Amino acid sequence: MRLSQGLVLTLLLLVAAACSGTPPTQFYTLSSLQLPPKEAGNPKTVVAVGPVVLPDYLDRPQIVTRASGNRVMLADFNSWVEPINGMFIRVLVENISLLLATDNVVALPQRRPMRLDYQVEVDVTRFDADLSGRALLDARWRVFGRDGDRLIGEGRSTIVEPAAEPGDYEAIVAAMSRALGQMSTAIASAIEKHRSG
Repeated sequence: MRLSQGLVLTLLLLVAAACSGTPPTQFYTLSSLQLPPKEAGNPKTVVAVGPVVLPDYLDRPQIVTRASGNRVMLADFNSWVEPINGMFIRVLVENISLLLATDNVVALPQRRPMRLDYQVEVDVTRFDADLSGRALLDARWRVFGRDGDRLIGEGRSTIVEPAAEPGDYEAIVAAMSRALGQMSTAIASAIEKHRSG
């Protein structure tokens, strides 16, 4: 059965109208701490970050919001620009580097072997936002000295950061970045305490 040209044109216009009504996907990235320049720390101190383990529910492009204790929602049009695990580690490395005023902070595995003064391990149990826009980071971290042989510090960071605008994903991601910055500060403080002790 042949369709008339008018009917085909009408169908094409309807499909085009439906497609034009879909909002474009917005992409986000975590940001590192914004700190004034510090005097260089000990340039020979090498800090390695890893392993860092995030829960599997975060392993997706969409930003995850916790609707209740047992229900999560995936943002249809708000996604991470890169996998969250690599982004989390990259920003954690940048933060610790800024806080310790050294460029010798690397993510494991490294490209070439080097002697490590400190190694940071992180197990994240939660890193998301709730419906009110509060970002929550819950993680346990450990700092080991001299090639990972000796535990020199550990802690649990349970951080809640409100978003400036609840429901605004840019504000939520900024709150998540601030939460990661707070945990980075606690880790860097443990390293500084050991270095100066």
